[in-house]
Amino acid sequence: MIDDVLWVDGNAAGGVLARFFAFDVTRMLITCDSCGADSPLGALRLYGGQMGIILRCTKCGAINVRALENGGALTLDARGARRMTYPPESNSS
Repeated sequence: MIDDVLWVDGNAAGGVLARFFAFDVTRMLITCDSCGADSPLGALRLYGGQMGIILRCTKCGAINVRALENGGALTLDARGARRMTYPPESNSS
């Protein structure tokens, strides 16, 4: 049962998550949840403006990532990304 599992609050994840986003995010590999295509974030199609952005899959056009800045707070919604991988896997043998 889940009540039997030891847990701590989300602050314990701070170090790991800070490392996740402390890099050049344009190189992060995004896997589209809709079609499964892999693409670097920097290759996705960006729509939007100063206040918010929408990044769409280059293959099927589905929304992969949304980011909104409002009053100094940043909201990131990555529901359209099945997976976000960094560093990108090397294809060299």
